[in-house]
Amino acid sequence: MKKIVLIILVKLLIFFTLSAEDIYSENISQKVDSLVSLQHNSDEPGGVIAVLSRDVVLHKKSYGLKNVEQNLEINENTLFDIASVAKQFTAFAILMLEDEGKLNLDDDIRKYLPDVPEYEYKVTIRNLLQHTSGIPSTDVLRFFAGLSLDEKWTQEDEIALIQRYPYLNFRPNSAHVYSNAGYSLLATIVESVSGLSFPEFMAARIFKPLDMNASFVMDTERSDVSNFAVGYKKEDDDFVAFSSLSDFSYGGGNIFTSLNDILLWGQNILSPKIGNKDFYRKISQPYNTLENGDTLFYTYGFYVRDHKGMKMVEHSGGIPGFRNQFMIFPEDDTIIILMFNNESINTRRLATGIAEMLFADKLIDEIPAQRIAIDIEMEDVRVFEGSYVMSDGMELSFVAEQDTFWLELPGDQRFQLFAESDNKFFLKAFDAQCTFVQSDDGSVNEMIWHQRGQDHSAVRVEERIPLTPDDFPPYAGIYYQPELDAEYLIVFENNELTLYTPKNFKKYLGFDHVVLSHVNGDKFYTGPLGTLEFTRDEDNQINGFVLLNVGRLQNVRFTLLST
Repeated sequence: MKKIVLIILVKLLIFFTLSAEDIYSENISQKVDSLVSLQHNSDEPGGVIAVLSRDVVLHKKSYGLKNVEQNLEINENTLFDIASVAKQFTAFAILMLEDEGKLNLDDDIRKYLPDVPEYEYKVTIRNLLQHTSGIPSTDVLRFFAGLSLDEKWTQEDEIALIQRYPYLNFRPNSAHVYSNAGYSLLATIVESVSGLSFPEFMAARIFKPLDMNASFVMDTERSDVSNFAVGYKKEDDDFVAFSSLSDFSYGGGNIFTSLNDILLWGQNILSPKIGNKDFYRKISQPYNTLENGDTLFYTYGFYVRDHKGMKMVEHSGGIPGFRNQFMIFPEDDTIIILMFNNESINTRRLATGIAEMLFADKLIDEIPAQRIAIDIEMEDVRVFEGSYVMSDGMELSFVAEQDTFWLELPGDQRFQLFAESDNKFFLKAFDAQCTFVQSDDGSVNEMIWHQRGQDHSAVRVEERIPLTPDDFPPYAGIYYQPELDAEYLIVFENNELTLYTPKNFKKYLGFDHVVLSHVNGDKFYTGPLGTLEFTRDEDNQINGFVLLNVGRLQNVRFTLLST
């Protein structure tokens, strides 16, 4: 009996000597573990999670396996490829050099990199930082060049690819389109200005001063990878190794770090020991606008967003086999970090789930807008009928049939539209709306498409030139993209035109061909590759095609070699 009483007294003593901070942290960890268990089993590839609030580590834990085949568990020193989360380190290095007066963010990048193409417009360091340069992203250029992501790829290869493709997607600062090429160039600017290689600069100026002794920039093969997490993807019920250790380019990614080290980096953001003392404020405040007046919410390697009424500063990082999330809530000085070697884990959903648990009393639930359909005479709707083309070449068609107004998309997709005013309509099938703009004379020549918080203007197509399968054979042939040294084949078969893509598309994107669906004139819709428009010579003969917009690569031109 005395022994039982003694055990109880010892447990009570331990409980009362725990600080409120310890109890709170333990409670947080239990809840984080519960959230992780919804997506992850302990015998699967997993990851690490840290929650840092001011100077207190509320949660720090590893989950699952770094190597499934060898049944090796992840620990706090396991190294992860943080992919695009590395961009904040590159931006930090640029700001260090700016503070030292060695560069100006509004300098032309050719001042430091004279071998980059002489683009049609001036591109600045600030443009690179904020993804407003218009320089196509090298990951997409590599895809369209038919290059495998498993082949050895160096920083020299990366810069050479940028140098040989001299076209911009758009005029600098007229749009925000994510570009890994921009951050590769930033790393090369760091080298040009500092006289050190980028890996040397990061080690000497950031990693070593912060005691991030396990962290490094992967710029060459490593003889010992035993402490690396192997990246995995799930195929059926099995996890298959899907990581590559042959990419040695840097600036936009390729920093390897551990749970212990990334916490030191997070602490430096909240309480700076090195670098710009104002970095925390800089990454948290949108500071620039596009030329049309739209605010830019990408700062220095981070997006500034709102999450249920709280400011959220974040960046994700994903490459084959890895998913990462770095999320800051500056109003509460809290950082949530996730690094996983499992593609199946939705790290953003998990991170926001942790945030919602931490800030349950501060967040405001977002109530979806309740849209109410009104009755409208179909005769009044017919003025909106027709096709409208967006800036990326995508066409949307609107048709009034009997008592129903339809949206028609390429590929014979149809969705019913519902009126909420005389000229604004919404869909119930997915969250999108459209507004038709009427001129003073009552004509309609413009439509604005509203989706995901963005407005896209489209103009009416005045003339339609329909085609039948009998018109398709002249479009078939071998097409060549000279800067990427890539051939694409378009064939006419089964009364359809089919574009065949390089082999790497199948491995990484899941398809090796797309059927061309006729839109209008020489325009065809490809599905995943957007709108393709054939070009003609002065004799009106097909001489090539343009892929108008595949996201990070726009207006890429191919020349017809042979039919």
